Amino acid sequence: MKKAILFSCILLAVFGSVKTIAIGDNGLMAEALWKTLGKDFKRAGLSDYPGPEIGCVKWKFETNGPISTSVTVGADNKVHIACGDGKLYTLDKDGSLLWSYDANSPLLSAPTIGPGGTIYVGSQNGNLYAIDANGNLQWTYTTGGLIYSSPAVAIDGKIYICSQDGTLYALTQDGSELWQFKTSGTVRLPGSILASPAISDDGTVYIGGLYDPNLYALNPQSGTVKWQCHFESPGWPFASPVVGDNGTIYQTLLYDTKLYAIKPDNGSIIWSVNLTDPNSNFFDPNYIRDYPDADGWSEPALGPDGTIYVSFDDPYLRAVDPNGKIKWVKPLGTTGGFTLAVGSNSLIYAAGDDGCLYVVDQNGKEISRFQVDGWLNYPVIAADNMVIVSDSRDNSMLITHSTNTVWAITSVGCEGRELELNKPIPTRR
Repeated sequence: MKKAILFSCILLAVFGSVKTIAIGDNGLMAEALWKTLGKDFKRAGLSDYPGPEIGCVKWKFETNGPISTSVTVGADNKVHIACGDGKLYTLDKDGSLLWSYDANSPLLSAPTIGPGGTIYVGSQNGNLYAIDANGNLQWTYTTGGLIYSSPAVAIDGKIYICSQDGTLYALTQDGSELWQFKTSGTVRLPGSILASPAISDDGTVYIGGLYDPNLYALNPQSGTVKWQCHFESPGWPFASPVVGDNGTIYQTLLYDTKLYAIKPDNGSIIWSVNLTDPNSNFFDPNYIRDYPDADGWSEPALGPDGTIYVSFDDPYLRAVDPNGKIKWVKPLGTTGGFTLAVGSNSLIYAAGDDGCLYVVDQNGKEISRFQVDGWLNYPVIAADNMVIVSDSRDNSMLITHSTNTVWAITSVGCEGRELELNKPIPTRR
């Protein structure tokens, strides 16, 4: 459901200040805890910190609009929220509001934390905003379409942003354009990018677009194509590419039921695996009837051991080993639509359309859950055994009783408090 509403909204859209910089104990600039969609620019969703098995709500923060993407967390534990009310909110580590910046247009992309604490965020009006660590606008860059993509920032400072106009833009740190790359489309459907660019260790930029059955590897200096991986499929990249520690790229496609593993040196497909095969013994005989439209609309997440966790638009979580073999498929709830993150302790966090955040171990066993009204989006695992997640009414307003709230849940300091993240109540048989 979440995918369908999001896609419908996007199709409608077609027609000089002091900076606060976090410094580590060694005197060097500290790394943000969760700097962008998927934690870093490999988009793998794997935290450097363990997440909680059970916990209490440390704080919550209500906004005046939907939160449709991931929050981000700086090295100073400040939390940045892009909101559909047009505001970028920055909270202290205790959840109190420090400042907000009003872009006067719904913010659709996950904020990205760059060097010096600069925050980059895209909006429905096609602007990319660069905002300093104190909430002051540094510059804007205007693209040709709405920005749902989360920006990526390379080691050399280049900023990459994708737009609904089908273009990836490379910018300097002051917002000057370096080059553009345009994805393909069809005669009736021009190219459009909703995914966020990924960056490999050697600086190669990976991106794919709607209506274009290819994944592109781009030279960061010029934007020229190093290679393209063509998918013999009716689908296109909707979710961002994910880069593993060994450089392998993992990609799911809209209107496709496979997970693809791609070689980083030449773009050839190493393996692909069908994740909805009714003959695999992981599903009951009615699976295809009940979930005919299940496909890859959200990013896979990687575990510490290289396991790839995948969610489709169905109530199942899948685990695939690095060789392309399905390890397990486990039902979770009744709705699905999960977005995923993994802690350094190998716990998987799946936030779903049924209002539940599920905590699952590496064998697929549900450990605990947290439940609210509305849809839960994009879990983020931060320090102090904390997971941060938002619930949203979304732009459809189909869910009117949720509160557009960001929740911070921790296992630290919960003595004598209610454990809202707790073991599930056993089902009576």
